[in-house]
Amino acid sequence: MEDEEEALSSSEPTDSSDEFAVGHHNDDDDDYNVDNDDNDDEASSVADSPPSDEDRKLKNVDALVRGNLVVKRQSLLPRVLSVTEGAAVCRKPFKPPCSAGYNDGNEQLARRLEARKRFVPWGSLRPVLVTITNRLDVPRIVENGVLEENLTLPPGIDPLVLWQPEESEDNVGSSVPILVDPLLVRFLRPHQREGVQFMFECVSGLCSASIYGCILADDMGLGKTLQSITLLYTLLRQGFDGKPMVKKAIIVTPTSLVSNWEAEIMKWVGERIKLIALCESTRDDVVSGIDNFTSPRSPLQVLIVSYETFRMHSSKFSQSGSCDLLICDEAHRLKNDQTLTNRALASLSCKRRILLSGTPMQNDLEEFFAMVNFTNPGILGDAAYFRRYYEAPIICGREPTATEEEKMLGSERSAELSAKVNQFILRRTNALLSNHLPPKIVEVVCCKLTPLQSELYNHFIHSKNVKRAITEETKQSRILAYITALKKLCNHPKLIYDTIKSGSPGTAGFEDCIRFFPPEMFSGRSGTWTGGDGAWVELSGKMHVLARLLGHLRQRTDDRIVLVSNYTQTLDLFAQLCRERRYPYLRLDGTTSISKRQKLVNCFNDLSKDEFVFLLSSKAGGCGLNLIGGNRLVLFDPDWNPANDKQAAARVWRDGQKKRVYIYRFLSTGTIEEKVFQRQMSKEGLQKVIQQEQTDSHSAQGNFLSAEDLRDLFTFHDNVRSEIHENMDCTRCQNHNDGPESTEEGDEEKATIKNCQSQQDVSDIGGFAELAGCLHKLKSSEKQVGSPMEEDLKSWGHHFYSMSVPDTILQASAGDEVTFVFSNQIDGKLVPVEPKVNPKMQRTEGNMNGIRYKPNPDQKSNLLFQHHRLLKPVSSTGNSVKFTSPASLQPSEKSAVKSMRTSLKGAVKPKLSVGNQLPQKRSSPDTLEHDDDFE
Repeated sequence: MEDEEEALSSSEPTDSSDEFAVGHHNDDDDDYNVDNDDNDDEASSVADSPPSDEDRKLKNVDALVRGNLVVKRQSLLPRVLSVTEGAAVCRKPFKPPCSAGYNDGNEQLARRLEARKRFVPWGSLRPVLVTITNRLDVPRIVENGVLEENLTLPPGIDPLVLWQPEESEDNVGSSVPILVDPLLVRFLRPHQREGVQFMFECVSGLCSASIYGCILADDMGLGKTLQSITLLYTLLRQGFDGKPMVKKAIIVTPTSLVSNWEAEIMKWVGERIKLIALCESTRDDVVSGIDNFTSPRSPLQVLIVSYETFRMHSSKFSQSGSCDLLICDEAHRLKNDQTLTNRALASLSCKRRILLSGTPMQNDLEEFFAMVNFTNPGILGDAAYFRRYYEAPIICGREPTATEEEKMLGSERSAELSAKVNQFILRRTNALLSNHLPPKIVEVVCCKLTPLQSELYNHFIHSKNVKRAITEETKQSRILAYITALKKLCNHPKLIYDTIKSGSPGTAGFEDCIRFFPPEMFSGRSGTWTGGDGAWVELSGKMHVLARLLGHLRQRTDDRIVLVSNYTQTLDLFAQLCRERRYPYLRLDGTTSISKRQKLVNCFNDLSKDEFVFLLSSKAGGCGLNLIGGNRLVLFDPDWNPANDKQAAARVWRDGQKKRVYIYRFLSTGTIEEKVFQRQMSKEGLQKVIQQEQTDSHSAQGNFLSAEDLRDLFTFHDNVRSEIHENMDCTRCQNHNDGPESTEEGDEEKATIKNCQSQQDVSDIGGFAELAGCLHKLKSSEKQVGSPMEEDLKSWGHHFYSMSVPDTILQASAGDEVTFVFSNQIDGKLVPVEPKVNPKMQRTEGNMNGIRYKPNPDQKSNLLFQHHRLLKPVSSTGNSVKFTSPASLQPSEKSAVKSMRTSLKGAVKPKLSVGNQLPQKRSSPDTLEHDDDFE
């Protein structure tokens, strides 16, 4: 029996390719071989005739008992695996399908999944059990240990010490300093080191005994996520007493950013943090994941969950110890303390709270109070006290009609509030990004309405229903429906047509408005909308400018553009425009699944692919996306909340951007859009409360419009260039009636002397004006004053004529529709990569009907010159500008004018003219030499 036991023990389990049963033996199959010197003759005779299965069985049993069985193993890998280093691949530890791994109590399941097929010895009912050594966590621990031992800070980077124990006889050796791991310190920029230090002092109680929460209110792109991960990783490993200050942390974020947070943590710290992310999970998976996280014996340290998921399962976090640190991303979601989500998070028994928001001050001070009170409950008293002591005096002091006493009291209360909240609020503007990003220019482009839009607008605001809504107290929902209808009309009349056909609320003022539309827009048989064979673009002033803008970009540069709108109907029109003109485009809106969103972003950012336009819904994708593949962005319509627009505008000016950035904000002149934008500027002024930017001048902190003026939404000023500029009472633009700079030498010399004598700081930040060829022709009012804030429109560049805008593409695309432009140039230390013309884009873009038109260079130059003469303003009176009449042109020029201009007066032509098929660059004769900027 001892010999038999030795034979069994020597037959250790091997790969599933080990074969001990006797099969059909031949010369090529050496799965087994019996060496028995006493039976040579018998073996030779058996070789002549195939042995029976019974004979093989008896021989194997005899050899097994004697201990003479020799096994020759043949590898199974070449049969089933043909990849390189197949043996190494197959011997890797089993990777479980569950990211959280398996707990220690489920040993049988782990053994069943990890163990290979075992050999069952002859006469035994179960395989030989051996100890499993390739546990999942063994290689991970060894690997992480090696990484951490080899990490050292590069030269010139100092360690980041968050806390140093005081040296005294009582606590010598009882505590160690808290340092940020070199793994993360080497990637932190100076402002990010400051942010980590600030958050640590707040959540650890070093700042104040009553403060354990903080708000990191940095602008978009400053790395709030990295700063939070750095602090989180530090607190999970270190603390004052040598033990971790945080054992379990919860990160609550919008649904679309759950996977982004998981990817960021894996990017910076790898698997050193045991986390679980609940994204696109079934209800059973969510419940199981939360139970696993909240279990006291669970190794999970971090839970990443969406706001909606946390609200639905908030009861599972009621026990103490379920969360030691709460991080809320896009925390402006907590601006209303009456929502179920806010209440669920507030009931969490966790005093260490970090709120991340690039726009903490959105609409009013009451929303700001809700965020502050959630962060540090009771720090500003109750809501009634806050309204009486802080909000009322501050708002009253900002009104244009406020007395000096009211302004003084408002300034004092604002300074007091700022000093109190800045103990736990840290806000840095994106001006810090200028050291790492290329220059940027922001342009507010005012576009006049087309005759069709003006007629529909006036008809609506003078309708009985709208007048009744203004004079009487109507339901708020109906008022909002009317406002939405006007905003859609400013985008394109097609949206009003769709609203009328669908019978949606807010169409009561548009009865019988179909008659205003040109008949060419409809099918003769069914009367349905057809778009006039592509002429629908010209029914909207903003859409017409956008169409020319896209044409010039596609033809002249390799730039990519992001189009942002609040309405999916507008995105539908963008998509139709791209299809008709054969522009490759991608689209992300509320219907796009979470799993597809990052794929779309990666595709757009991949410069090897021919993607041109990215259509983006501001509600669905305005936060967290990195669209650095594009360097131009159009905000087609304004939102009531300035935070939404700021979030969307920050998608392209982020880390990794190499090209100049152009941000266009389109507004319809004299309409509700300008009023909405003015309300945004009023709200943005409140940011100074938390930015500690109190000025000596009380008027500088006030609003342009009173509260009564802001309520006056249902008016239309069709005879102004920009209602915003009119309300500013701007003193810099008193001489704009002189028209554009003359081309005569004497006038140029006078203008140069006048500009040199100006006492204002009017340098060409970022070199945009020099690149556009208009630097030496700008008036002082057309240059910005210093580096103004985004809400300080008074100090922006004011352009009555598009030729003075420091943007060649907008100069060429403006046309008659653009009436006024505000421009603000923002510096960047990174030398930008200038646009290049792709050879595939050299060909002329086709028209909406698919017709291709290629003029020769001489003809193109002639068309450019004639197009300029046609559009060049020659005089200005009041708010109206006169352009050269076609009747005053030569006969040869009239034919070119006829082929290049389209008009919406009367019926719209069903076919586009040559001028709209091929967008041309508007330029004067003395600036034609700059055409080769894009050739």
